[in-house]
Amino acid sequence: MPHPDPVSHPDPATTPSRRAARAAQAAQQHAHFARVAAHRKPGQSLADRYLGLLCFTLIGLALFARGFAYWGVPPLFISELTLVLGVAAMMVGGTLRPLFTLPVVWVLVAYIALAGLRTLPNLGLYGIDAPRDFMQVGYAAFAFIAASLVLARPERLKVLLKRYQGFIVIMLTTVWIVYIAFKFGFDSLPNLPWTDNAKIFEAKGGDLMVHMAGITAFLLLGMRKVPMWLAVALIVNCLLIVVSNRGGMVAFFLAVGFLLFLRPGAFQRGQISKLAYVGLLCILLGLFLGPVGSKIHGGTRAVSVEQLFENIKSVFGKSDSASLQGTVSWRLDWWEKIYNYTVKGPYFMTGKGFGPNLAKEDGFLVERSLRSPHNGHMTILARMGVPGAALWVVLNLMWFFGMLAVWWKARARGKPRWMAVSAFLITYFIATNINASFDVYFEGPMGGVWYWTVFGLGLAVMWLHQHQPSLLDDDAHARTAAGAAVPPAHVSYAYAQPGAAAPVVRAGAPSAGAGGAQFLPAARRGGPGVPRGGPAPGGDGAYGRDPHGPQRRRR
Repeated sequence: MPHPDPVSHPDPATTPSRRAARAAQAAQQHAHFARVAAHRKPGQSLADRYLGLLCFTLIGLALFARGFAYWGVPPLFISELTLVLGVAAMMVGGTLRPLFTLPVVWVLVAYIALAGLRTLPNLGLYGIDAPRDFMQVGYAAFAFIAASLVLARPERLKVLLKRYQGFIVIMLTTVWIVYIAFKFGFDSLPNLPWTDNAKIFEAKGGDLMVHMAGITAFLLLGMRKVPMWLAVALIVNCLLIVVSNRGGMVAFFLAVGFLLFLRPGAFQRGQISKLAYVGLLCILLGLFLGPVGSKIHGGTRAVSVEQLFENIKSVFGKSDSASLQGTVSWRLDWWEKIYNYTVKGPYFMTGKGFGPNLAKEDGFLVERSLRSPHNGHMTILARMGVPGAALWVVLNLMWFFGMLAVWWKARARGKPRWMAVSAFLITYFIATNINASFDVYFEGPMGGVWYWTVFGLGLAVMWLHQHQPSLLDDDAHARTAAGAAVPPAHVSYAYAQPGAAAPVVRAGAPSAGAGGAQFLPAARRGGPGVPRGGPAPGGDGAYGRDPHGPQRRRR
């Protein structure tokens, strides 16, 4: 039987009328689920309740460190319990399919698979130590959890940003108390009843400076108002903590320094002025008063500006402090040995795997609980060999440049809120990676849970910025504030039928003058219904209103 002529007998499934009918059906389904989501009470679903638990866990890990991480019944502590519940919430209320359109996710899957292959053969030999060491990679599940829950309901991204404002207040008002109590009262603090290597609360300077960098970025980007008391609290906390940890100091200054390259003209000048003036005043006061009478780190370091200078000298060269120079030499010797037996030695392809105590096997065991070489990147090289380290480097570079691409496209399109969110996550990413280069950070939940949660939110931002660019637009906030219903999108259906997605409303588009397109924050640039120099609805600075706008003279 002859085949029909494809021109005279077209396939009915490909006719324009059939395609239009299918698109209309998908649009009806999309509208139905949007109406259901609009009438759903906040926090009603399992996934929304889980996000509350995740935020609680993140705050506890940031504020109390290992003391909070050991809450629970061994071996199921609170971080592992949060991970298990997160997987359940992801299966019930998350969506993973959009993530696999991002190439970086496939690299992440390969990285996890290779780590699993380096763990399974060691289970019989090392027992529980093998999966415990594997958690440096296993915490990557938080990336999938955070990304899938945000993609399932994109408005959760705005909820998490709102909750971070509360995190800032909690941290800046309490962390100095926790830090002083731990540093000066370490010997008198009791251990947790079920373990002998964790106090009821702890405070690590490097970990805290990572969060100080994130908080500084959030405030400089205008994502929260900065009253004077908040600026003072931030500077005082930073100067108090930075003297005790060189890794945290480097992480803070490099992360915030890179932030200044991400369009500093989009910052609120008032925010920078407050932080600069208060910081300079605190430094001058420290120089005038000299070292504080109390000592930290077993009496080897003083709380003073001079100690800060010694920390800087020990990073860039040799310090006059024997304790600082000794820890530098100890780290460098260990890292060199790892480099020699992997890159130049017999563990090139495989590493030593997850399970063995690297400190004991490499001959650098100085305390019973030490297992890793105070550098998360070198730990990956030692345990997974050169292929695993290469995957780790590629994974981080792909995420970093993917987020830079989001920032760049948002800048070109005049989307200051997307610029702010991407710059904020990049700052956290840089700070965590640098701090992990000087301490055992990624290996534990204090760094692992935070790092992979930020990583997952970045994946969600990459996808949402491309497919729902109006999610953070000012006009949506204005309609919400006015009481109009703004039905949230249901991403799974928008992804299945991208042609049926709602039209993008681009409020506050870049103004085109004689010189072409010009990027400015929405309030200073003006947009539909907003005069030049007048306030835009919602937020502050690069994240909304410019307090200097109404007083600016027209040009």
